[in-house]
Amino acid sequence: LLIVMALNISAVVDSFFVGVYIGKNAVAAIEVLEPMILLITVVEWLFGLGGQILALNKKSEFDIDGSNRFFTASIASSLVVSCILAFICLFFMDPLSSLLGASPVTKPLVMDYSHGLYGCFIVSTIAGVLTQYIRVDGQPNFASVVIIVANLVNVFLDFVFLDLMGLGMAYASLATFIGYSVGIIVCIKYFRDSRRTFRFIKSALKIKTWVKTTWEMTKVGFPAASIGFFDLVFVYVLNIFLVSTLGDTGLTTYMVCMDALVIASIIDIGIAETLTSIVPIYYTKHDYVNLNHLIRTSLIITVIFATLFVAFLWIWPQGFLALYGLDHVDITDFIINALRLYSVFFIASILPNMLIFYYEAIERSTISTIFSIIFTLVMPLSCIYLLYQLIGSNGIWIAFTVASIITFVIIFVTVMAIQKRDKKYSGLFFIEKDLIPKTRNYVLTDNDVAAREESLQHLKSLNASDEFCDNVNSMFDAIFDTNEHGTYVEMLVIDYDDNIHVDVKYDGEKENLEIIKKKFPENLFKYAEVLGFNNIEYVMDKS
Repeated sequence: LLIVMALNISAVVDSFFVGVYIGKNAVAAIEVLEPMILLITVVEWLFGLGGQILALNKKSEFDIDGSNRFFTASIASSLVVSCILAFICLFFMDPLSSLLGASPVTKPLVMDYSHGLYGCFIVSTIAGVLTQYIRVDGQPNFASVVIIVANLVNVFLDFVFLDLMGLGMAYASLATFIGYSVGIIVCIKYFRDSRRTFRFIKSALKIKTWVKTTWEMTKVGFPAASIGFFDLVFVYVLNIFLVSTLGDTGLTTYMVCMDALVIASIIDIGIAETLTSIVPIYYTKHDYVNLNHLIRTSLIITVIFATLFVAFLWIWPQGFLALYGLDHVDITDFIINALRLYSVFFIASILPNMLIFYYEAIERSTISTIFSIIFTLVMPLSCIYLLYQLIGSNGIWIAFTVASIITFVIIFVTVMAIQKRDKKYSGLFFIEKDLIPKTRNYVLTDNDVAAREESLQHLKSLNASDEFCDNVNSMFDAIFDTNEHGTYVEMLVIDYDDNIHVDVKYDGEKENLEIIKKKFPENLFKYAEVLGFNNIEYVMDKS
């Protein structure tokens, strides 16, 4: 959440500064460039999110080399693609600005701001992808520090360049470039950390391996990246539509609405991206107790935050507009009305957005991509056009909420149709309903004898052998004897009929896994460090 907060604040801070120090046309100029800026998010999700999901899956399958292969290819592919985008913008920005809908008034401002944008493609993309891996490598606080430092530098330099020195648009984007360059420098600490589990391997850069790995990442990352890509297409088409109907006033208004959405999305997108890190682990292990808890808590937090922010925009929209210096201008009333109508979308979009990320995390890429296209492109554009024809400019801002509601109905009907054919699943989250009664979760500590005895009695009730139960008990002794008092251990037991699966996670020292390996026969247990937790897997074949 801190990472997304920092990223989102960075996305809007330039708008605040240029609005106050340069004017409303500068805000419209940044909106013209928004499709180009969104390309950074597309690359981050395509290779960062896609690679991260596959790397975590490999980790959970105890394939460390496979995990590192995706990590290496992810960074390499991000670097190559971001350099290509920077090259295109460097040499073709003049025709691109006209293609993006810049007016004679906004074009000089667009060209100025784009000067620092070339380098931002590279440093922002690499910093974004790296922090995704650092976050899931047991160092979420450090990942947050990287992005926060980058954005603090950006904000400070925006103030220095625009306020103290009175410089123009070019220096607003230069501040972003310098900020994220500093962020990448801070990342050096991660590569010097002996505790990190993601490492670069040369074999991943062999052309055939790299191409194959990149294709796998692209397939998995595309549903989330498609949100950014289709959002890019949507913003471009809508910008052209707004210029033709409302002029630069429409662009300024939509930029303000987009910035409000970016702030509202701190919790929504933050949790959705977190789900793509954690859901694959729980879902693959059929740990539905933790999965249900995670989803329920996520929805409650997201809805509460969105509701409070929408209430703020309805009660005191002038406070938000004051950040741009737009609270006392000739278009203030128009922007306030649009912002209020648009803000309802923040609540309506929560569940469709979360489901798209969730389906990607459980590797249902096809339906995730289809829903993404409907949610980010087809429905909004259709509703905007129809409602504008019916009720005028208000229809543009109401259309976003209507499109989200229709999208959710489509998702619900489609998922129910899929489950009518494949009856082992139930609900929007594709839970295997027959496994629920066969699954048990236990939380143990070194002084909770009753919980440990209950878990062992459950194994015996599943006809686990005495040797299997003794080994599980010995594993608990080894964990508690070699870790600090108060270490929590979570035990997941699933009866798959043909085997009994025991999955143990605990928050002890990482070095503890090496100690335990030496205490037991080789290949008795499987070991891995996943999401900052030690993970041990033990399976008994009933046959």
